[in-house]
Amino acid sequence: MKLVLEPYQKLGREFLIERNRAALFAGMGLGKTAMTLSALYDLMCDGACNGALIVAPLRVSTLTWPHEVQRWFPMLRVANLRTPQGMDALRRGAAHLYCINYESLPRLARDYFYNRRILNFDTVVFDELTMAKNPSSKRIRALKPYLHKLTRRWGLTGTPTPNSLLDLWAQINLLDDGEALGKSSSLYRQTYFDSDYMGYKWTLRRNAQEQIYQRLSKVSLTLRSSDYLDIPDTIYEDIEVPLPASARETYNELEEELIVLLREHQAEVVAVNAAVLVNKLLQVAGGAIYDAEKRVHLLHTAKIDALKKLVASIGEPVLIACAFIHERERIVRAIPGCVEWTDDILPEWSAGRVKAIVAHPKSIGHGLNLQAGGRTVVWFSRTWSREQYDQFNARVARKGQEQQPQVFHLVSPGTADEAVAEALRLKDEGQQALLSALRSIQEMRGAK
Repeated sequence: MKLVLEPYQKLGREFLIERNRAALFAGMGLGKTAMTLSALYDLMCDGACNGALIVAPLRVSTLTWPHEVQRWFPMLRVANLRTPQGMDALRRGAAHLYCINYESLPRLARDYFYNRRILNFDTVVFDELTMAKNPSSKRIRALKPYLHKLTRRWGLTGTPTPNSLLDLWAQINLLDDGEALGKSSSLYRQTYFDSDYMGYKWTLRRNAQEQIYQRLSKVSLTLRSSDYLDIPDTIYEDIEVPLPASARETYNELEEELIVLLREHQAEVVAVNAAVLVNKLLQVAGGAIYDAEKRVHLLHTAKIDALKKLVASIGEPVLIACAFIHERERIVRAIPGCVEWTDDILPEWSAGRVKAIVAHPKSIGHGLNLQAGGRTVVWFSRTWSREQYDQFNARVARKGQEQQPQVFHLVSPGTADEAVAEALRLKDEGQQALLSALRSIQEMRGAK
């Protein structure tokens, strides 16, 4: 099958070809992989590229890239660096593309880069560049000392700032060593942001956003899905599920423990222990909770019952997202025809033969096209990560979706469910999301 690029895809391809340092911010469904493969192939045909290292999330590196290569450029050889055969191909220079997941970068640095003078590739592509948004990441730090040996560094993502412009610095610095946004993250923050007294909340200074975008203009290209694709607007709806009285006592005890913790301890203690308590609150809202030995204790079936009723009323295939393993197990038992996500289920789903799939949002958040099998997402329990939330929803709200996508949230009023929803609305992440949730819980309790 011959790859025929759309005009906007040609724009993305040419942007990459013309730059050794480039960030391609292309929205869901625009074909970032196809654009990049086309650019790499053209460079290889011209003798300007002798191979590329593809760094991506595990599922994307093992499924998406090999599949896209086989579909569009079967003449290119792909090596999976998580296998001995792939590492052997790398050492011999026997492939064109070498795929690896972010978690395996320290091993690659140790087993291949260290003390190796000549590399069998001159380009690195960081797919889902937001995986490198943490400047302290050990994975990235293991690879970074060797990047100067490479001619090209490209970064791909659809959501470079799903939570905050603070996320941008580490991603862009990985590509250009600080030319666009400064040599250090602290300098970047001090230049464009103001901080609260405790240093937890950073807010953009006046006109800072425009200044940041101007600095990025030479190294980045943004292509928005809404500008090029006919994707219908998504319907979002909250389904309220009151917490049963039998579980409210347990919930109130845990919440009081959390409030006491906030009142009596410093922020660094809160950051560790409060997260545990908040996750317990979310589990109680969902109907079951782990004890210290990881045993599951059933508290109520209110959310399960609401999910069963909702799925039955929808009457078509649904993707169900939840945060905890015991929730997935309970959902599979409760919903007829529901199965946990595995890679080999994709063909059955796409053919419309699977009634429901349940998964952690991280497990199918990147690189998978699920729009052929359904249009509905149900959040049994929500993730803390805005990126995971957006990515999971985008599995059905993308090019090729012929029906209006719909996203439902099961929410227990007056619980941590609402706190997490608020953190997502504010596009908070990590500790800031936790702090936002804690403030919401305090406000719901009337705490001062």
